[in-house]
Amino acid sequence: LEYCLTDLQLEGHYCIGNVAEFWAMTNEERMRVHEINVEVARGRVPLIAGCHHQNPNEVIELARHAQDVGIDFVIILTPFVAARGDDAIYEFYRYVCERIDIGVVLFNTEATAPIGVPLAKRLAKIPNICGFKQGVSKVSATIALRAAIGHELEVSVADEAPWVFNSSVMGDRWLLNYCPHLYQVPGYLPVNDYSRAVLEGDYNTAIEISRSLNPLRTVLSKWIPGYGGAGGRVPAAEQKYWMELLGMHGGPVRPPCTELTAEQKAQMQSDLQATGLLDKARAGRAKAQRRVA
Repeated sequence: LEYCLTDLQLEGHYCIGNVAEFWAMTNEERMRVHEINVEVARGRVPLIAGCHHQNPNEVIELARHAQDVGIDFVIILTPFVAARGDDAIYEFYRYVCERIDIGVVLFNTEATAPIGVPLAKRLAKIPNICGFKQGVSKVSATIALRAAIGHELEVSVADEAPWVFNSSVMGDRWLLNYCPHLYQVPGYLPVNDYSRAVLEGDYNTAIEISRSLNPLRTVLSKWIPGYGGAGGRVPAAEQKYWMELLGMHGGPVRPPCTELTAEQKAQMQSDLQATGLLDKARAGRAKAQRRVA
């Protein structure tokens, strides 16, 4: 986390998502992660904690702990077992939100039960719901959502690739996505750089920097297809190994996720090497070591 905040200069952190394999963690482990995030961040950036769970009472327990220790927001994945249909999904969020006192971001994804415009309008009236993370594939669905509730809530598309367009044209103000720590290394911060260029109105520079990331996006689309991607595999091991190749600590996966084979690891390493990112990572580590020495 300190690496992400200091070396990658990220302006926020979302803990206990797919990389953390929240589905394989105990509530006690998840609560300890809340505490560690607050201890490390020390108020420097906003923090979001994933409080995803099928049981709304467990969501409440996790969210109350997050608010008590100093997390700024919680994000809650649309439930996928009992909450089927607009009325049931609304009831899930209403029940949870009435029992906590912290800002709530909804994680809207096709892998569960996607939220359409009629339901989004109802949910937007719940006082502590403040944003949507859009993990859906159809651009038209997000455009319709923005038109319906964008004046009331923040909308973030869970995809880095269209961020220049979404921030400069559609008015999005935040990118809630796992790519910044996979695409960036100390001394090479293209997502930060093109985001800053957009804010400064330098769109030509922003587009040029964003276009330079296309080789990395190609590798990402091969190995990390997104939420509910083809084949049904959750790419936790892929993200963790990518992190290891950049010098971070990804660690092993927990059941039921499975590790990559040796052949798959070799292929991913070769794919990333071809983009130049691994050379940039080694150069960044060497510079940091010289600075410490």
